[in-house]
Amino acid sequence: MRRYPGYAANLKMFIKLSGRMLQANNTWGSYHRFVRNLAKDTIRRSHHLNDGTIPERVYKKIQWYMVEMVFTGELVASLTGYSINRKDKENLVFLGAIMALFDVVTDDVRLEKNIVNRLFKNTFSAEGRTTGVPETSIEKIYYLYLDRLNNTVRKEYWLEIEEYIRIIRFQINSDRQMEENITEEDVISITMAKGGVSVLLCSAVMFQIPDPMRETLYQLGGFIQMMNDCQDIYKDTVEGIKTFVHFRKNFRAIFDRLDEQHSIVCQALKSVPCSSRGRLETIFNINAMFVVITYKLRRYAEACNHILDFKSISRMDPKDFRVALYSPGAIFTCFSKIIRFEYNCRRQIPTFDFGPL
Repeated sequence: MRRYPGYAANLKMFIKLSGRMLQANNTWGSYHRFVRNLAKDTIRRSHHLNDGTIPERVYKKIQWYMVEMVFTGELVASLTGYSINRKDKENLVFLGAIMALFDVVTDDVRLEKNIVNRLFKNTFSAEGRTTGVPETSIEKIYYLYLDRLNNTVRKEYWLEIEEYIRIIRFQINSDRQMEENITEEDVISITMAKGGVSVLLCSAVMFQIPDPMRETLYQLGGFIQMMNDCQDIYKDTVEGIKTFVHFRKNFRAIFDRLDEQHSIVCQALKSVPCSSRGRLETIFNINAMFVVITYKLRRYAEACNHILDFKSISRMDPKDFRVALYSPGAIFTCFSKIIRFEYNCRRQIPTFDFGPL
């Protein structure tokens, strides 16, 4: 029986995706050079606004979010058959900066709630910035990038963008993930909203999203956020942030929950009206990312002797959670699973060994 799409087609898609991921994961790759060049004047001005209270890691975070938003925009464009252009990427770059800065003011700097609420009101207000005078350096930088975004995105897009402002509310509430008594249901709700609406916003700055596709993009974004949470196990544990992984009893259970969302997304993508080529390539790309994150999860399990103990994890060396994805062993292991992708197969990959339950 003939495999669909077949190893040759899989290899072609793999080469294309791996090249993009290599460029996106390298600070001197083409994605990072692109965003630095496009936003160089704004970046320069943002450094001048720093009164010494903003660490360099904040600027790095902004750059990574910019790159991630462009990468995600390309993923969505491929699915819909939309021809992404430089103007779209400019929109995505400054949207990424805003997403990064809102994350900074809520999770890193932790401005007072009334200031964060004011930023929220001004960010997606139809009237633009109308209240309050920025006092801190981080607020001034935030408004610097917000003004660029307002001047870049087409005005008619803002009507749809305003529908997704609840992502800001969820980011305001995301500090609840540090509460001891937060429920798994609430964590999943916040996770899906942060990731899902992020992808919807990413799409909305490029084109009008067809109604049948909105829920699929929402589920896709939630899955991407869950994958990020998987690879951030150490960081989130040290910082006291609870994600869905902190409600699992072992590494196998983390994989099973991620696999469940992976299946939901793949089925949704198969049913949404879009180009067959875009559908196939998107599902392949999502599956490849899933393989890579699952490989990382297995390496984390090995570092922990297959015991999921968050108190022990918080005392471990961060080097134990750094996985060299471009090592020969990682490339061989992941490639062998990615290349066997079959469109009509529900479980796309053989599971990794996560040790005893």
